[in-house]
Amino acid sequence: MLEFFVWTTLLTAALLVYPRRPRTAGVLIALMGAWTFLLRYLPWTNQRVTAGYWTAWWMAAFWLAWGLVWIVRFSNAERRAAHVGYWTAKS
Repeated sequence: MLEFFVWTTLLTAALLVYPRRPRTAGVLIALMGAWTFLLRYLPWTNQRVTAGYWTAWWMAAFWLAWGLVWIVRFSNAERRAAHVGYWTAKS
């Protein structure tokens, strides 16, 4: 249950901060990837229902790649300002 709580908290926080802080959202998404990969190695996971090694690896790779895309995409101040301006205009 703790795994789900941490994963959901990271995802919710990332999506809530995305309109104003897209790089922070990228970091949180990347942390989801790291958390997903670590879950396979933690001893307190349910032994009857575990993600396989490659399943966890691919899920972690997906979240890490998505987070890195947001971090790199919004590393330019002009692009970040345009993004924040767009979301500010919508609210």
